[in-house]
Amino acid sequence: MKLSPAKVEELAENLLDVLAEIEGVLFQGNDTQLKQAMNEIITNELMVEELLDAEIHQMLQQHKYEITMGRLSYDDLFRKTKNRLVSQRKLVL
Repeated sequence: MKLSPAKVEELAENLLDVLAEIEGVLFQGNDTQLKQAMNEIITNELMVEELLDAEIHQMLQQHKYEITMGRLSYDDLFRKTKNRLVSQRKLVL
């Protein structure tokens, strides 16, 4: 993950503080529950790209021979595949 668990926790806490200052925002739960939920949501969102990268690496194993023989560039295939999947799945990275 691109952020450490401590940084994610800090981000969740800061977000909670900002939301608490907005008039009309009402919370259903205590601070601990809200921080935990935000932490989980942020972590899940950050994992989307890592899971996508792992899936692409697995997909490109099918072309391992062509890549090692120099017929295809792994980096180009990876980038093109990632762009295609991001577009198809409408992901925001």
